[in-house]
Amino acid sequence: MKNKQSKITQCCAWVKTFVWRRQAIYALGVAMLVGFSVFQITNVPDQAAEIERIYVSEVSSFSEIVDNPLSLPHKLSSFAATFVSDSVRAVRAVSVVLFAICVVALYRILKRWHSDMIALFCSAMFAVNASALAVGRLASPLVLLFGWSLIISTLLWIQHGNSRRIAPVTVLLLSALLIYVPGAPYFFLLLLILFGSKLKDTLKSLTRNALILGGLLGAVLVAPLIYSFVGNPDLIRVWLLLPETFSITETLRNILEVPSAFVYRTEENPLLNVGRLPVLDVAIGGFFLIGLYAYQRYKTLERTRVMLLTSLLGLLLGALGQVTIAVVLLLPFVYAVSAAGISYILDEWFRVFPRNPFARSFGIVLISVVVLASMYYQMTRFLVVWPQTPETREVYSQSLIVE
Repeated sequence: MKNKQSKITQCCAWVKTFVWRRQAIYALGVAMLVGFSVFQITNVPDQAAEIERIYVSEVSSFSEIVDNPLSLPHKLSSFAATFVSDSVRAVRAVSVVLFAICVVALYRILKRWHSDMIALFCSAMFAVNASALAVGRLASPLVLLFGWSLIISTLLWIQHGNSRRIAPVTVLLLSALLIYVPGAPYFFLLLLILFGSKLKDTLKSLTRNALILGGLLGAVLVAPLIYSFVGNPDLIRVWLLLPETFSITETLRNILEVPSAFVYRTEENPLLNVGRLPVLDVAIGGFFLIGLYAYQRYKTLERTRVMLLTSLLGLLLGALGQVTIAVVLLLPFVYAVSAAGISYILDEWFRVFPRNPFARSFGIVLISVVVLASMYYQMTRFLVVWPQTPETREVYSQSLIVE
């Protein structure tokens, strides 16, 4: 009897410890926030776009998914969502959940590179960016372009963490799933350049059985993609994001459109944006420029190489005519550079006031006010302005129910 009571007491103590751990509290908070966001954001706008209805119709048929497995992770999740509801909102909810996972991954990356406060600031600003939200709630696999933050987060886990078994398997699974995203070969080449030697060392540390099992699992996951290429070679061009025609003039113009979209003006796309407003606001634009200066001073850092090569990848995609894809891909990394800008400002401020607690606190409060102002602007732009513009209403003018 005493042993039984002792076990119950130990179990209760374990549950109490688990519940009150910071990680559990954070996870509960994130889950509640995601649930609220799914309910609210999937109804903005309150009508569906034709491209969303077409996509929902495609993912409702398993045979069509087999014929074209590109963006497979999103399609399979959406296919499951169509059993729950025949509304576009069900597929939008899939995108919102994937977007939330990518936000958490970005937070983990920034926490590794900067402080918890800066990571929280920039991941929150990214989460409420009007363009990011428009992509994150769209019934489309475009949200998968944010998924590369998951790979980088896991690679940093391998490099700096203590898990030598779970982390490599996680990287393998994520890579096998993200290989279905159009443009994936370019990003995997970038990752090979950045983390090739470290991945080689990690693979050497694994047992032979683990390597064989991982290789077989990866082959099984990638097999549908290879099969579809054999049956429909035209999908290879779509997978590589290659244009049907090539023009030097058009290529140069598209390259310039990529940086212009962030700070000057973007292409007219009422599906995702208000008019030709740039993706960034003044606050984030300023943090971003300061972050570029900070990275220029620390060229040897690993994160500097990540940002540089990712920027080159974005310009390459822009040259291929995929300006929207390039902008979406680069958006998380732009906020990562902005994090370096905030970190640089605070470091310089603390250097001027090394021992004055009031001045140091004032610097943090000032940055917090700017961050909150930026978030308020972006949320107002997404929730109030964008849904009410005539162009957006014209695009989102169809029923949410797909019969």
